Amino acid sequence: MDVWLVSLEADPAHEPGDNNASVLSPDEKLRAARFRFESDRARWIRARTALRTILADYACLPPAEIRFVFGPHGKPGLATGGDLEFSLSHAGSWAMVAVTRGVPVGIDIERIRDNVDMSALLRRLGVTDLPEGPCNLFRAWNRREAMTKAVGGALLDSPAGNFGICDLEAPEGYSAALALQEHTPRIHYRSTTVVRTSTAKSALQPPLQIFL
Repeated sequence: MDVWLVSLEADPAHEPGDNNASVLSPDEKLRAARFRFESDRARWIRARTALRTILADYACLPPAEIRFVFGPHGKPGLATGGDLEFSLSHAGSWAMVAVTRGVPVGIDIERIRDNVDMSALLRRLGVTDLPEGPCNLFRAWNRREAMTKAVGGALLDSPAGNFGICDLEAPEGYSAALALQEHTPRIHYRSTTVVRTSTAKSALQPPLQIFL
C-alpha cells in the first residue's frame, strides 16, 4: 500500500492548479463554499483535489470522474473502484492519503497544539491508559482515529477487530498514524513526498510505501 504526503499550502509556481476546484463534485463545491475563512476553504479544496488526483491514478479514471459512496458513519469508498481502499486525513498545512487494495485502512494526521486538552478527549473515548507528554497523547489520538476510520465506525464507539497500527513520520509539529484491519504493516519509507494538487497525473511523485 502507499501513503501520500500532501502540502496544502499555496505554491506560487502552481497557484492556479492548487486552487482548481473544477474536478470537484457539485456537493464538494457546496461544502467548500460553506467555509468561513478563505484559507480553510483553499486548503480543503487542495486536499480534495489531491485525493481525486491520487485515486484517479490507481483507478485509471480522470479525477473529475471519481465517484464516492459513503458508509453509515461517513466512511468514503469508490463507487466503481473494485477492491481499492483509501483514507484521507488533513490538518493545518498537511494532508495524508493512504491507498491499498482489499485491506480496510485508516490514517490520521494532527497538528500538535498546546491549547488542546488531548487527555480529556481520549478519556471521552474510554481510553484510560494515557501516555505522558503532548506528543505521545496526540499519537494515541492518531492511533484511535486511524482504527475508527479503518472500520468506518462512530468516533465514540470502540473499534472492533484486530488492527496493525503504526506511527508514521510526519512534518515537524505534526503526528500521524495508520491502521490496517487484520494486517500488520511493514514500513519502507521511499521518500517524504509533497504532492501538489495539479489534476495532471504527471504531478504525482513516488509515494511513501508500506508493504504488507
